[in-house]
Amino acid sequence: MAFASALKIANTLVSAVATVTSVSIMAFSGYMIYENQYVQNRAYGSRSIEYKPEVKEDSVSINGLLENIPDANGWITMDDTHIDYPVVQGDDDVYYASHDEYKDPSLTGAIYLQAKNLSDYSESYSLLYGHHMDNGAMFGDLSKYIEEDYFKEHLTGTLVTKDGAYDIEVVSLLETDAYEKDIYDRTSLTWEEYQNQIKNNGNIKVINENPNVTDADKFIVLSTCEGNATDGRLVLICKITESGKNVEPTPSPKPDEPTPTPAPDDDKDNKGAVIVKTGDPYDGSGWSILNLCCLLLTITTIMPYISDWAAKKEERKRTLREFAGPLGNIILAVIAIMIFITYENMKLPMIIMDKYTPWMLIILGMALVTEELCSGKKKKEELGEEKADV
Repeated sequence: MAFASALKIANTLVSAVATVTSVSIMAFSGYMIYENQYVQNRAYGSRSIEYKPEVKEDSVSINGLLENIPDANGWITMDDTHIDYPVVQGDDDVYYASHDEYKDPSLTGAIYLQAKNLSDYSESYSLLYGHHMDNGAMFGDLSKYIEEDYFKEHLTGTLVTKDGAYDIEVVSLLETDAYEKDIYDRTSLTWEEYQNQIKNNGNIKVINENPNVTDADKFIVLSTCEGNATDGRLVLICKITESGKNVEPTPSPKPDEPTPTPAPDDDKDNKGAVIVKTGDPYDGSGWSILNLCCLLLTITTIMPYISDWAAKKEERKRTLREFAGPLGNIILAVIAIMIFITYENMKLPMIIMDKYTPWMLIILGMALVTEELCSGKKKKEELGEEKADV
């Protein structure tokens, strides 16, 4: 009797822990969904819009932008889209993938000019990176350019830099991958090279093209993730021409300001030569270890029922009815497996969590609750059978 009482107490404690754990997981999941929504809304750039260059009749004032955003070198706007952001530039093409324009850690990152481009946009090919947000923030609206009508109606924009103001005219929308050197390994491009090397590249697909642009001396290129493939990229090729507006003088550095400390030379070899990194670093990709843990724990909740059903070979009909109890857990496990297989690529670097983690946590929480209900019901049935036998 003492052993039975101890076992009953242990089972009660385990059930209580499972219940508290599942409730905590579901509460945490709800918080993560709220936080994710908050981050998505923040990605619209409301913190910086007050520093957008002020356009006057024949000049543009950019002082407010440069004084308040440390690494800013310009502002890009694509007319009638959500693309309306300051452009920053870091010492590498990784930092601003996970930090906003104020250098605060951020899942949405910032819009940034590739590190090997000159900050004054004097080269004939300048490449901008931006995250693809599902709500259209950052460079999320690039996916809308896939629709021909949208493409035709959104062909213009402006780029204001610390040295000049430019009009933007869209040339084409391309689809490629993150390793295409003709897109991600250059700082110069002529119109002939665009025609011969980019448009005729078998790894680059031209989705839409503006027939009104037949020549260009300078290009600004917008790159973001393409949603249907892990390494897929959408690239908006644009022509830029000087608008004729003067940029108002910018303040000189204060004399007592210390000289910026050079960034660590992680991108240099042992001879001091710069190592060029190709490909788009801003894909926000990596497989989530937390998602894997949730998947394994969700599968674990159905294992006792599977082993119990497999052991009762002579009572399959009865156990089949019993097996209908954890059917919800089976469905949840299948959903978790499908999410993980579809959206997690274990060839990529491991990260703690991603945007699918809240849903994996909710699935796990539901599985734990269902398992607790089923196990409690089974205990009551077994207790009833024992009393009947007595």
